[in-house]
Amino acid sequence: MPTYRYKGISRAGAETKGSLEADSPSSARKQLHSEDVFPLALEEEPAGRKTFLLPSLLGRQEFLPLLTRQLSTLVGAGVPLMAALQSVASQVDDPESRKVLLEIQEAVRGGASLARAVEAHPETFPDLYASMIFAGEESGTLPLSLSRLADHLEGQARTKGRVRSALTYPLLMAVVGGLVVVFLLTFVVPKIVAIFTHLGKSLPLPTRILIGISSTLAKGWWALLLAVAGASLLARRYLATERGKRSRDAFLLRLPLTGRLAYLSALSRFARTLSTLVAGGVPVDRALRIVAPVVGNIVIAERVAASAERVVEGARLSDALRPHPEIPAALVQMVAVGEESGTLADMLSRAADAMDEETNARLSRLLSLLEPLIILGMGGAVAFIVVSVLLPLLDISQIVR
Repeated sequence: MPTYRYKGISRAGAETKGSLEADSPSSARKQLHSEDVFPLALEEEPAGRKTFLLPSLLGRQEFLPLLTRQLSTLVGAGVPLMAALQSVASQVDDPESRKVLLEIQEAVRGGASLARAVEAHPETFPDLYASMIFAGEESGTLPLSLSRLADHLEGQARTKGRVRSALTYPLLMAVVGGLVVVFLLTFVVPKIVAIFTHLGKSLPLPTRILIGISSTLAKGWWALLLAVAGASLLARRYLATERGKRSRDAFLLRLPLTGRLAYLSALSRFARTLSTLVAGGVPVDRALRIVAPVVGNIVIAERVAASAERVVEGARLSDALRPHPEIPAALVQMVAVGEESGTLADMLSRAADAMDEETNARLSRLLSLLEPLIILGMGGAVAFIVVSVLLPLLDISQIVR
């Protein structure tokens, strides 16, 4: 059974910390709640080594889920909002993150709502965050909205972490293999093929290609670096424009292997975020406007924005989504069922779960193919070098005979 380290606050307001054994994080939280302890931080302790209770909050991906979970726990336990913000700020080690929290605290102390205070920091908090808090404050269900928002952010962080972990080894193999090939072409091959220029006969085509590549890398590497840097700069400037972003996203959707993954990922983000907003009490038309910028693909975001306009005109969400071929019929049908039964948020969440499952299955298959493809590519490059070197050597052996 795993061991979890926790730091929390008791019902009397005293800070407490320690460790416990539980089957899962949710079981650990339930056990702490039964002991009248409300956890501010909860982490599994790997066997054989110690872990820090609160990691340094260096990025929004790590900062937001932890912050939201702590606020949800404290506010849900009846702690006043100002005291909750102060308690959360005291747990943060990163200076930038603490500065943001202190500014939010000052804004709330000055009479602003939490949603308005959060909106003043768009570089840290996305539109979804402020809208969910606003809906919770308006409906009097701020702890529930924060809890749903924390679940949403934690799910996104887990997905990104799983993809990053799965891609680490293949990318490392590709980088190391590429460096080995460049080293061979730049330093080893020139010394070996130097003797071929004295043969007095035409060299085989593979050998001439290898010598050309090796000479280019050895003599013109600086020009290649400048060309790559210039192309990267131009590409970044183009992709920073609206036209460039749209062209990039449209191209990503058309890729043979990863296009389906990008498509499913954008649709899942759309369904999951819309479900969270609708469950939090945000009107559908406003929720669609919030969702559009966070979908992650401009092509699909344009369809979502167009659907929002139709919803404002009085159309149902399913009818507004149906004319767009980028929105699958199965998702539209689930939205229609949710509207008929009054369970739109639940149906959207189920649709997102189904798309996440398909995404994970496709990603697993792609990653299982990626490693052998990289090995084959590196093996092919090395085989080409070996053959290019051996062919002239065979000619030399025949001359000697």
